[in-house]
Amino acid sequence: MIITDSNFVKTTLPEIPGEANKFTRGRLLLAVGSFGMAGAAVMAVRAALRTGAGFTDLAVPARLYPVIAAAVPESVVTVYDEADPVRMEEVLAAALEKANAVVMGCGFGKLREAVCTAVLRNARVPMVLDADALNAMALQEDLRPLCPERTVLTPHEGEMARLLHVTSPEVRADREGSIRKAREIYGTNVLLKGPGTLILDASGAAMYENPTVNAGMARAGSGDVLAGIIGALMAQGADPFRAAVSGAYLHGLAGDLAAERFGIRSMLPTDLIECIPEALRRIGEEI
Repeated sequence: MIITDSNFVKTTLPEIPGEANKFTRGRLLLAVGSFGMAGAAVMAVRAALRTGAGFTDLAVPARLYPVIAAAVPESVVTVYDEADPVRMEEVLAAALEKANAVVMGCGFGKLREAVCTAVLRNARVPMVLDADALNAMALQEDLRPLCPERTVLTPHEGEMARLLHVTSPEVRADREGSIRKAREIYGTNVLLKGPGTLILDASGAAMYENPTVNAGMARAGSGDVLAGIIGALMAQGADPFRAAVSGAYLHGLAGDLAAERFGIRSMLPTDLIECIPEALRRIGEEI
């Protein structure tokens, strides 16, 4: 077990050369959000933008467009008709052709099976699977072989329990054993969220524990922020495992800074996003 330090993160952060443009800084597709959970999409993409993604594309149901466009004017929006799965897959496949990395699952709700199937059938780039994408994986075993080799799963204890078909207390009692079992079953990098977040690489050879965390981060939406951070690092060229380890550290450090500013009781996931620039400065990155 290795404890992540700031130097690991600093050496993971992609350089931004003077001649960079929005496409060379990484194009991230986020297949996230559904009616009633637009906030998950907003938090994930805003976290990705704060972490340095040069171009973000939010793939959302058409009826979310007015909310998304107003909330995140910095992002392109790809819309699809959730009632037309054939056309939905065509739209998502076209968006995937241009992406350097994908974040999928935050706030999917009932869309999870259809969208996950469409994305996984067409993705050839590193992916972060979170929230309802994980639930879809747990329910549909035929999706597992479709995962790109450089995938990162980011379950909390409840989602891990569903992935392994056990109970949350069983996961809590053996977090290291649980993450190793998930890697064996799914063959991917796995990040198990919670106090002492664990990250295991796809080969099972390296496991890191994240030291930056506080109880104020135990709020709905914090996981969406983490997914956006990891996805942005991957889109900029970071190795998926290093992106997961570094993303957890940045996420926790931003949480610690938010706790200093707002207090553990009052801090919000959106406060974490606004603290990402300072977290990057703390590890030596110039913004």
